[in-house]
Amino acid sequence: MMSRKTLAILAAVVVALVAISIAQSLGHRRATSREATAVLVAAELKADDLSRIVLGRGAEPEAVVLEAGPDGWRVASLWNARANRERIDALLKAVSGLSGEFRSDRREVLPDYGLAADAAVTVRAFGRDGKEVLSLEVGNRPEGAGGNFVKLPGRDEVYLCATGVLSHLGIYGAPETPRPRMFLDLFAVQEDRAGVDAIRLHDKDGDRAFEKVFAGAPAGGDSAAVAAARATWEWKTGGGPARSLAKAKVDPVLNALVSVHANDLDDPAAPAATYGLDAPTRTATLVMADGRQVVLEFGADRAAAGDKPGGTWMRVRGRPEVWVVTEYMLKNVFKTVAELVPDKP
Repeated sequence: MMSRKTLAILAAVVVALVAISIAQSLGHRRATSREATAVLVAAELKADDLSRIVLGRGAEPEAVVLEAGPDGWRVASLWNARANRERIDALLKAVSGLSGEFRSDRREVLPDYGLAADAAVTVRAFGRDGKEVLSLEVGNRPEGAGGNFVKLPGRDEVYLCATGVLSHLGIYGAPETPRPRMFLDLFAVQEDRAGVDAIRLHDKDGDRAFEKVFAGAPAGGDSAAVAAARATWEWKTGGGPARSLAKAKVDPVLNALVSVHANDLDDPAAPAATYGLDAPTRTATLVMADGRQVVLEFGADRAAAGDKPGGTWMRVRGRPEVWVVTEYMLKNVFKTVAELVPDKP
């Protein structure tokens, strides 16, 4: 027969187990009574309704500042350079109506999700009236899955959203400080190839010109007829006895000049000599049908360093921006006449 002491101990154990069971049950009900999913950003955000977007992380809360102006969006945190509107629109589309599945509300485990105060990437947006319309903290990407862990500022609730918010900031791994270069508009030149009459090149090989020869008379008359006449051309050398050139060889030169996508931008306030642009030794000129001349000036080479890609500094005469273009672009442009004549049969 059990002693009274043993019975008392067993009774105490039973009571403790019952208490634990009740506590676990209550805790489970509290956890499961929470909404499985929650909408974190309810509004549809459009760039035309905003004045400012700010991205940051930890000690750099304003690492990237994008601002709307009368001439479009600018990267205010990087020489007020033109911003890439498509990337801004893609970011806003990604966070509009953002929802997530509940994961935790324990403050002590926030670092496990990449959402500690010094680790989370912050995304904020402001309306035309200057009031904040979006504030979101973004953490890690879950292992073996897409999306990101996110939370609202000042809250401990962590959610997993299916959208990869960080990828729209140019961050494809663990959270890191956003970089303003991600949002640069790197189109240095955009011209209509049909509107070009001639190309002029100057480099160590001297001066040379390539002129379009149209099938019809493109000047004057009906605008539709002019456009039709200008749609087809051949090439010849200019500035001396005309020499026929291979259209299949000169057109790629034209294409490289009318659509120049740089791989970086540099400080326009620095002296031109810093970039070898005080006395450029290479120039490429587009002579346009409307009378304009678009002159591309090429300077010294820039070595790659950190997140800055290497290349050659370039400027469009009369414009402030200093671009960095690739060696591949230069090779496509600076061709000699001998490289452009038709192949011998």
